[in-house]
Amino acid sequence: MYSLRPKAMARLGLSYEESREINPGIIYRGMHGFGQNGPYADRPAYDDLIQAAVGMPVPQSRKAGPPEYVATAIADRVVGMAATSAVSMALFRRERSGQGQEVQVPMFETFAHLVMGDHLCGHTFVPAIGDWGYARMMNPDRRPYRTRDGYIGVNVYLDKHWQRFCEVSGHPEMAEDPRFADIHGRTRHIGLLHAFLGQVFETKTTAEWAKLMTEADIPFTEMNTPESLLEDPHMRAVGFFAEEEHPSEGTLRSLGVAQRWSHSSPGLRYPAPRLGEHSVELLAEYGFSESEIDDLTSSGAVYAGEPHGTGRGA
Repeated sequence: MYSLRPKAMARLGLSYEESREINPGIIYRGMHGFGQNGPYADRPAYDDLIQAAVGMPVPQSRKAGPPEYVATAIADRVVGMAATSAVSMALFRRERSGQGQEVQVPMFETFAHLVMGDHLCGHTFVPAIGDWGYARMMNPDRRPYRTRDGYIGVNVYLDKHWQRFCEVSGHPEMAEDPRFADIHGRTRHIGLLHAFLGQVFETKTTAEWAKLMTEADIPFTEMNTPESLLEDPHMRAVGFFAEEEHPSEGTLRSLGVAQRWSHSSPGLRYPAPRLGEHSVELLAEYGFSESEIDDLTSSGAVYAGEPHGTGRGA
């Protein structure tokens, strides 16, 4: 795999064509900014650039405020997951056919697929029959609701959820309001709906709403912060955040693997390696003799790392 622009790989003698001459069965994954058959092929790409190029900051601004980036490297991460899926399919095909292939995963097109899946809307039709943008997603009041002592996330989405909410919240008259009686009406009047819910949720504490929503089986969650998520009881129960003693850096917290496999569940076998920590081991695996490895490390061509105990935790 590579994340350099393809021309840079070719200059290094590592293009797909050159690589498959050595190993015809290779799965050669390229992650670059833009598809190589378009005019942007040679442009550099970073997460912010891809968010802007796809137009993500516009729906993020709810069409009202200034354009804003999503506050995480969302394009990088989405494209990484898409690349994993693409390579998995290529590996499966190689198992069936014996053939390797090149897999290109351009950031621009991949992230556009994610964003426009929600926001193409009226432009699905040619000519367009309406505006772009998923109105419910972009409503400026679509945010966690404030309670008397915190914030919660609630989706009063289906008709049955709405009927139950009106009952447990003490507003049975709203269940008969023609603006909100069914999901179509609530969607058309989404701004009014959010305003009403916002006023109601401020009347009770988070704990009180948690009890009411849980008993009524209405989709609900307390809102975490990145810090409180570390102590979330569910996360603790599933062991998502792990702690380990690193030989040079002290106690470190790591993120667990979210998925579960019944027969091949992965795990962390070693702590994060320091720079050059496994250089000698890897060279030996590739057939280099001890004297050859000594020559490479003593000449500075290969860095073999520092002794344990010289990092932050020493």
